[in-house]
Amino acid sequence: MQFHICGARGRIPNVDEVLKKLKEFCERERCEGQVFDAGLVFGKSHILSAYEHAKRAFDERRNSSKSLVNEVLLYSSGERQISSAIGKMGIKEGSTEFCVLLAGEKGLDDLVLHMGLERDDSVLDGDIERLGEFGISGEEKQTVPEEKVFDLVLERVAMVDLLK
Repeated sequence: MQFHICGARGRIPNVDEVLKKLKEFCERERCEGQVFDAGLVFGKSHILSAYEHAKRAFDERRNSSKSLVNEVLLYSSGERQISSAIGKMGIKEGSTEFCVLLAGEKGLDDLVLHMGLERDDSVLDGDIERLGEFGISGEEKQTVPEEKVFDLVLERVAMVDLLK
């Protein structure tokens, strides 16, 4: 099964409507999908690292959720509980930048269009000013060179294994 990631922009009428469209698409295409707020995504490497950890958890039967894409959400948030992960990185009323995941053979761009969004991978670039919202303190940021600051997020992804 292939795993695809992209960024997207748009205004959503409401969270339930977007999640309904995601579910419809995935049922029709026999795939798994997830969408979350891109505001706390710090580069594609952040999501790819979460995917690798989630896949390994499934392979080793240590997964906490029933679907790979929900496990990716868990790891990408750096949280131990899926409810905390959704609270941290889930889409909210007023969200305009999204990270879209698709585990399947087709249609990432089709999924984005089906949800009424426009593809824009730049929303995944990360914003150093938002590291605090992710839980990275100012002291932690000072422990690494500026060009390595997003690596602190990757450490949080890896630490989910220890927290589980």
